[in-house]
Amino acid sequence: MNEEAVLFGADGSLVGVVATPEQTDPARPAFLFLNAGVTHRVGPNRLHVRMARALAEDGFCTLRFDFSGLGDSAVRGDNLPAIQSVVVETKEAMDLLAERHGAESFVLVGICSGAMSSYLTAQEDERVVGAVMINGQAHLHGDDLELTDHLRARTLARHSWRIALRSSFRSKNWRKAIQGQLEPKRILRMMFGSPLEALRGRRNREAPPEIPDVLADLRALTRRGVRLFHLYCEGDEGLDYFHALLGDKVRDVETDENSRFEVIRGSNHLFTLRWSQDELVDIVREWARETVGAAAE
Repeated sequence: MNEEAVLFGADGSLVGVVATPEQTDPARPAFLFLNAGVTHRVGPNRLHVRMARALAEDGFCTLRFDFSGLGDSAVRGDNLPAIQSVVVETKEAMDLLAERHGAESFVLVGICSGAMSSYLTAQEDERVVGAVMINGQAHLHGDDLELTDHLRARTLARHSWRIALRSSFRSKNWRKAIQGQLEPKRILRMMFGSPLEALRGRRNREAPPEIPDVLADLRALTRRGVRLFHLYCEGDEGLDYFHALLGDKVRDVETDENSRFEVIRGSNHLFTLRWSQDELVDIVREWARETVGAAAE
């Protein structure tokens, strides 16, 4: 495996690191790692570095880069909104790998906001053949503010009760509460405040906002041949967003041959514990080999 720092984009202001195997196969898709929030291209707890190098060892060309205004990349000189610029710049990253390394197809990997960037780009560019969306939240339903608020209340309500009663964290959390390590008011606010807020919001409007047919949008991608991996930590609110948005249709996602839905038990949003980082890398590596890698052979 070799690594090389690169400059690219319309004005050469985007900074990234390309990792290439000793022998590059254009039939295999290249992997792009997209910024998580304001964390630069190494990713939370250097996860982008670990995943990119592991995939390069498995024969995939990888690129981890900074969107404009993040990490080492300069700010944009225009007024293009961030939700549009991330798509434009991801396409420029794909252009770079196509020109320099002959890549013909791409898999996008994103944690948190990076999941949204991956999903939006996959919808717009048919060169994308896969998307690994890790702890994605608010990325599937669009930008309607009323619907966002409605889903946020439902998400928090579901998350509070799941963590308290059904998660693998429940014993540890209740033990901390009994020992006085957690604030009782905070616990009660988490368990009852969000459900009451959701109920109050429902009473204040004639009907809840209509939830779009997200499953149809996901199936439009999988019918195109895009492999979608919905990967969540057990402790992440994004898991509750996914269920609040799709409800029973989560089963349809699980049974779609081009989709995978998985939860890493005992892990949190940023994969703080080393074992959870190792598991994430292993899961993504295995998925790459068995799905997009096997399809290219």
